[in-house]
Amino acid sequence: PPGLAFSSDADAIDPAEASAVAGRAGDAAHAARLRAVFSAREGVVVGAFARVGGDGDGDGDGVPARRFPGASLVQMGFDLLAGDGDVDGKALVGYARAATDGSMVATVDEICVDKRFRDAGVGARLMEKLAFALRSREIYDVGARVPEASRTFFKKCGFGPDAEGAVLMSLPAEVAEEMRNARDPKRRLKRDGKGVEALMLRAVERAERGRK
Repeated sequence: PPGLAFSSDADAIDPAEASAVAGRAGDAAHAARLRAVFSAREGVVVGAFARVGGDGDGDGDGVPARRFPGASLVQMGFDLLAGDGDVDGKALVGYARAATDGSMVATVDEICVDKRFRDAGVGARLMEKLAFALRSREIYDVGARVPEASRTFFKKCGFGPDAEGAVLMSLPAEVAEEMRNARDPKRRLKRDGKGVEALMLRAVERAERGRK
């Protein structure tokens, strides 16, 4: 996309626009979660911006497309001189984010590119900028949450199997909730007594089996 530029300033990335890039335009809850993630102290986020309007008036969606007075060649030269950090007046077309422990390890959690600009190298550039941002924090142990459909992309970006053979595992929310309930009996009562009821039924069943 023309005028492609990048910024690792979280304040420059509007959560609502990022939500739209992720295919969830108008999803206020998703935008709120992104806002919290982007503002997290130990997180790293990089946004990709570009001029998306072809006539200087925008792209029809209310997004301004800054145009330097004159021919398109002049605008291209202006973009090149401005460098990666010139995002003024441009629309968000992609973002990448990673979570860190603040000192040594990071996990790339998400890379999103507007569907209009996919297969144009934006994702690879985002990964490059994200890796640079992590290195600037002296974080070199970088992993990624990679869905099956994205394995080829991550391999092209240099990712490979974990050196120690580690694999990604997850703890389902319902399991975590059960663990909390097991440690705090009072929480069962807060769930309308359903936890206590289930325990009593199991106790009755065991008692009946013992009589037999």
